[in-house]
Amino acid sequence: MLKKSIFYILIITAAFSFEAQSAVSEVQGCNLKNGTSMDDVVALSEQLNQIQDGDGYIEKRFGQLIMLPIIEQTEKSEFDFYFLNFWGNYQIYGNDMSEWADQGKGNEFMERMGQMLDCRTLNLFDTTVTREYPGD
Repeated sequence: MLKKSIFYILIITAAFSFEAQSAVSEVQGCNLKNGTSMDDVVALSEQLNQIQDGDGYIEKRFGQLIMLPIIEQTEKSEFDFYFLNFWGNYQIYGNDMSEWADQGKGNEFMERMGQMLDCRTLNLFDTTVTREYPGD
């Protein structure tokens, strides 16, 4: 069911995307489970990087940021932190979803993540890059 939902969202979003430079961004809200620290989350992200950078992983163009709320406008967030996941275009996103879910390359990681965190996707965005980061 989840795979079909992702596929349909991808198709609908692509249909409304007219920019050649459209990218895909996902925001996930996450809460730490008992005994899990932000240091554990960073270590988990390092594991994700190893999977994504591995020889057996074809689509290596996935990015991720960890965002911690420091100033909140009205009330405290219901989440401890957020993941901002991003892919450079819809083809990259589709390739990555195929490898991660359909081919099962993310199964063990997702099981471990589920033991440490409660996360849910809040939004998928069609993202237009208007300025590339000049660093790195």
